[in-house]
Amino acid sequence: MQQTQLTIRIDQTLKEQAQNLAQHFGLSLSSLIKAFLTNTIQTKTLSLAQDNKNFDAIIMQACQDKKVASKLEKLVDTVIKKYPISL
Repeated sequence: MQQTQLTIRIDQTLKEQAQNLAQHFGLSLSSLIKAFLTNTIQTKTLSLAQDNKNFDAIIMQACQDKKVASKLEKLVDTVIKKYPISL
């Protein structure tokens, strides 16, 4: 799969908040955005809220261990590569 670069202009504060959120989950901002875009395209839905109230607690517990966070980021990249999206 050929990769390309996506450039967007956003408010500096929004970028910093997004980077902090990604770091909070042990991900890079790039991986967080790729996962969001992949999920949106595959499900053909725009999910801006998580219905599962325990989701944050589950993710937080998993991200306590840096090794898990690193593996999670690699898993996201692997899934994106394994299931390419064709429009």
